[in-house]
Amino acid sequence: MTETQAVPAAPTPLNAVHLRVHGPLSATVAGAPAALGGPGARSVVARLAAAAGRVVSTDLLIDDLWAGQPPPKALAALQVHVSNLRRVLEPTRAPRTPASVIVSAAPGYALHLPAESVDVWQFENLVTDGLRRVDATERAEILSAALSLATGEPYHEFVDAQWARAENTRLADLRCTALEALAQAHLELGTPDLVLDTLSRHTAEHPGREGGVRLHALALYRTGRQADALQVLRRTRNYLGDELGVDPSAELQELERDILRQDAALTPSPLDDRAPGPAPDLRWDDSRATGIDDLLGGVRAAARRAAESGLQMVWVGGDAGEGKSTLARIFTDEAAAAGWQVARGYCPEVDGAPAGWPWIEALRDLGDDTAASDSPFRIGQRVADLLTRPGVRTVVVLDDVHRADEPSLQVLRHVATTGARSVTVLLCTFRPTEVGSDLEATWAATAAVPGTRLTLHGLGRDGAAAIAREAGLPDLDDALLSELLDRTDGNPLFLREYTRLLASEGVDAFRTRVPDGVRDVLRRRISRLPERTVLELRRASVLGRESDLETLAGLGQTDDDTLLDALEPALLAGIVTEPTPDRVRFSHDLVRATLYDELSPMRRRRLHASALSELAIRRPGDTAVLAHHAAAAATPDSAADLLDFVRAGARDAEANAAHRDAMALWESAEALSTMATAADPRVTADVVTARVGVQARTGDVVGARALRRRAIQLARNLGDRDALLRAVTSWTAPVVWTIQVDAAPDTEMLDAIDACLGRDDLTAGDRALLLTTLTFELEGHDDRRCLEAAVAARDAAAESGDVRVLMRALNAFGYVAFGPDLVSERTANAAALLAAADETGDEGFTSLAYFQRFLAATAVTDLPAAQENARLAMKHAAGHQLGQMLGVLSVFDAMALLMADRVEEGVAAFDAVSAAMAAQGVASAQWIGLIGWIGAAVRAGDLAPLVPVLEELESLRPQSVRFPLIVALLDAGDADRARILWASSAPYGRDYYWLAMTTFQAHAAARLGELDTARLLYDALLPFRGRIAGLDSGSFYAGPVDAALGALAAALGDVEAAARFRAAASDLVTRTAHELRVRPRA
Repeated sequence: MTETQAVPAAPTPLNAVHLRVHGPLSATVAGAPAALGGPGARSVVARLAAAAGRVVSTDLLIDDLWAGQPPPKALAALQVHVSNLRRVLEPTRAPRTPASVIVSAAPGYALHLPAESVDVWQFENLVTDGLRRVDATERAEILSAALSLATGEPYHEFVDAQWARAENTRLADLRCTALEALAQAHLELGTPDLVLDTLSRHTAEHPGREGGVRLHALALYRTGRQADALQVLRRTRNYLGDELGVDPSAELQELERDILRQDAALTPSPLDDRAPGPAPDLRWDDSRATGIDDLLGGVRAAARRAAESGLQMVWVGGDAGEGKSTLARIFTDEAAAAGWQVARGYCPEVDGAPAGWPWIEALRDLGDDTAASDSPFRIGQRVADLLTRPGVRTVVVLDDVHRADEPSLQVLRHVATTGARSVTVLLCTFRPTEVGSDLEATWAATAAVPGTRLTLHGLGRDGAAAIAREAGLPDLDDALLSELLDRTDGNPLFLREYTRLLASEGVDAFRTRVPDGVRDVLRRRISRLPERTVLELRRASVLGRESDLETLAGLGQTDDDTLLDALEPALLAGIVTEPTPDRVRFSHDLVRATLYDELSPMRRRRLHASALSELAIRRPGDTAVLAHHAAAAATPDSAADLLDFVRAGARDAEANAAHRDAMALWESAEALSTMATAADPRVTADVVTARVGVQARTGDVVGARALRRRAIQLARNLGDRDALLRAVTSWTAPVVWTIQVDAAPDTEMLDAIDACLGRDDLTAGDRALLLTTLTFELEGHDDRRCLEAAVAARDAAAESGDVRVLMRALNAFGYVAFGPDLVSERTANAAALLAAADETGDEGFTSLAYFQRFLAATAVTDLPAAQENARLAMKHAAGHQLGQMLGVLSVFDAMALLMADRVEEGVAAFDAVSAAMAAQGVASAQWIGLIGWIGAAVRAGDLAPLVPVLEELESLRPQSVRFPLIVALLDAGDADRARILWASSAPYGRDYYWLAMTTFQAHAAARLGELDTARLLYDALLPFRGRIAGLDSGSFYAGPVDAALGALAAALGDVEAAARFRAAASDLVTRTAHELRVRPRA
């Protein structure tokens, strides 16, 4: 029973039909009232309106219309309602022609009207549009129009239906949001008196909405009613304390203090005089700002907010040439003139830059020559220190963050949080079509940081005409202007290139001699340069977007004066710019790419080889750049000699946590190892082995296991025992979730481990790594051997004295410790892992250590500590691991909602996480959704509705959900089937789900009267009394262990103990729910 995607828009407008859902449901057709019929027909219209144009299946319609108790011929009755409504809403429709208002679309019906024809749709669209507007006047006008539609309670006559109640609540909340946003707009415009009455009613009706209370108090204060403002705040303090047992937010408390001391910041002066934001009275050349005026206003507004309340992030999206860099340049020019310090970093377009390069560039602009070898954490700390100096106002621009490597994004997250109280604008540009998972994870991780997202689009006629005037074409006729827009799609870069061509060579050249692609335009511009200039530009294209003149001169074996003479025409033509006196930069990467692509493969390889020779002397420590040129220069004869450069670059990229860059370099290294004329299979085996760990760090578990299998096979082919040992122990990445991909053990891997363990010359470190590998291969298959391997790995690692070996062994030990066997050592192991990770500087293992502390805290229901450690785990994660930690926190938040008695929200949150994981191809996505349903069913005390889905999973993976299924069958009254399943059940594996599943087993044993098993389970669970089962995993809610102990005690005849345990369980549930309701989520 589903709602599916919206039906495609109709080819003809349907403005004749209008529906009003606020208040009593009503409709007009061609301006005249339409009789919708009785309650059943009216319910059909309202239910379709609530779906907002999406298809509602007939099953769902029937369930909703008849509240789950449909009559025998419900489908026929539904069809009658639809048929009658179609006649009413489309009176002029010819017989046997398709309906166009209530349309049929598998598997049901949809209401097919423009948004402006249904008041709730139009209301929601206007609110969404208004909230996006940067300009306060526009925002106020649009939100006022929206609120004028929301008079009357939506779906009022259907509020007895569950679907209508949910929609009513959602729209009411949206109305509150719109009203508060309107009030904020009027405060920004200096007209707080216009919303005082509205805010007074709003805060009286919604005293718990602290955002509305803040606006009401601020509006009162700004209209000279200080005493009334304080009264509103005190009334809210009393309400929160009496009704909810909580204090007002820190923001409200600070506002009250500011009002009491009449802080000048509460009554801001006009924007043009406000300090310390960038001076708004600065003027800029309209020709430079063509088409970006509104967005520039949005960036200026962010700067004013930064001056008032701290760091602001501004994300500017747009395709190549649409003006992102122009907008940033104009704004930074203004900011610099107003006394702000400005720093800029470019995410490189080509491989070879050091990790975190844009921040290294930004630091240089801020006067800090940080070495490129610093870790992301240290770079981030140095940036934050510079931003938070007293009296400093800063704009940091990061260009093209869609290309940013993992360390750069890690620094960005660090600065966004640690620099929160600084007067800083972080302006990041990106191309929406090239956004990857790392940047999306960064957006999710910085969602709480105040910010704005702006999007550039192609210019219209006015903007195109302005650019034409810049090129010397003041009187471009309408037809030619239209042709220019058609050819360029309004892209400012393309417009500039075409108008320059038009101005220099005329209309005939524009129309007939230049192909459509901008590369051809650029080629034409380049072709007009002197041959010597083009030759130097081609050499420069090999070095990247920007290069230093000394290296470029060395590459061409020419002197400085000759080189400068050659580049002068390109500077005058705008092909290159001069960012500093000793550097040259292509004006756009399309220019560099055009020149580079024109080089033949042979000439390209030779130029890269020459660049490598020059740079190896001038910048020997720049391993990433050297590796890039070595890989591009390789031939069969030179590959063996160049391989060391590529391997060094890959290792340094790994050390700097640039795992995707490292993976690409290791792939290049393997290509070189097999390309070499005298290829050495031992070298290839070593390179493939080195690829395993970095592939694993990118999250590609399947690919990493396949690489490890290849490495093992190559070592066996060589008959090299040491190579086999390195291949078997090559998984150097932190392990957060299982790294097994099949239900059955990997016997080939286990055989290889056993072969290595059989050696009599192993060092303690070798043995520790082999036992660590064995632990992760045995988990879930052989509990006893897995536990023994983990303990022995830790002991051997301690004996080895190698901190990196110890770190990996503690990972394995901690993984096993979240079963029931090493409970007392969880916290100490996490602390030891954190110390080892800090010593090595490996942020991935630092994140893992905080994750282990997070699980240790959840296991004992220490929720504040769990939230804090989850936050720290996310802070130190990068790349794929950040995605994992975001998932951990999302699942924990969903579970916390269940425990806080917000069950529907919790289930929705689990479903959302499950859907996101499924979209990413995560195999366990369905399981995450299921444990959310199980947790909700436990809270409701009835697992019966889950019988079908549990049976399906049990059939696919026997014993995986056996005990929850037995309890569900007992809840459904099917004791016979429950006993059949009990008879063939086996104890659950001793991993992080053991406590949850054993708790279900205990409930089942008690209800089935299996007293022998009950006694064993009582003894097994007793050490875990006072805990909530499943929290060991950070994701599963299976109810208090004491509830299971109470059930077992009752079954065993110990009435007193049963009562004691049940009381403890009830108290734990109540205390946890209260704590979660009053404590903000992480």
